[in-house]
Amino acid sequence: MEVSRALGKTEARLLADLASSDRAIFTTDDARDVTGSSAPEVDLLIAGLIAKKWLIRLNRGTYLIVPMSAGHEAEYSEDWFVVARALIEPADYYLSHYTALEIHEMTSNPVLTIYISTPVRRIEKRLGGATYRFISARPENMWGIREVWATPTQRVRVSDLERTIIDCLDRPDLCGGIPEVAKGLWAKRETIDFGILTAYAKRLGRKSVIKRLGYLLGVFELGGPAAAGDLAEAVTPSYALLDPTLPDEGRYVSKWRVRVNLEPDELRAAVTT
Repeated sequence: MEVSRALGKTEARLLADLASSDRAIFTTDDARDVTGSSAPEVDLLIAGLIAKKWLIRLNRGTYLIVPMSAGHEAEYSEDWFVVARALIEPADYYLSHYTALEIHEMTSNPVLTIYISTPVRRIEKRLGGATYRFISARPENMWGIREVWATPTQRVRVSDLERTIIDCLDRPDLCGGIPEVAKGLWAKRETIDFGILTAYAKRLGRKSVIKRLGYLLGVFELGGPAAAGDLAEAVTPSYALLDPTLPDEGRYVSKWRVRVNLEPDELRAAVTT
């Protein structure tokens, strides 16, 4: 049986008051403040609005208003990055990997999965056409983060330019592989602080990241002798696969202890497409 989306007087006032104060995402406390109703009354009010598809439950006590422009099926979401923030706060977080590449304009590929790095456990969610995937991060690795405007009134946390590259080199499977990292590196070559980039690689402490970064900087002749020398000092004897999303094959490059399963010509071609 189809549920009517018709709004009662209190329901309409709640949604109108929240929308007028730019609170598309709100809490049960916000609803109590607006309506002056008791907690049980607000719970019933919200349950009714969810049933009528005027609200989407994000977390316990946190909801997203679905605007009238979404149509009868209510297939709508607030800005995906703002929703991501609402899904994880008050826990520490930052938007990362492919999502950070998109925010920093380092990729032209459409990204339908929002990656959220956080020290807390969360299960994957799908809302409003996007998948929200939570990536485990140690508390001591929550650095290299900045705030950006996701909307004219809402800010979210995202890895900075250099940390984004380091995270993607650590988990190429979360950003479309090494060719996507190469595209981002090349696109932002005039903006990247290579001193910070190499310091971040060493700080993270993943030897595979240092090796992949050293190799890519060499291929694209970026960073200069200082960056190359700094990274070379941290190279260990074991070999790392350049792109772990591809087969374990290819020649070995002893300088960076990298097994190259993507040749330089392929990487250079990737940044021009």
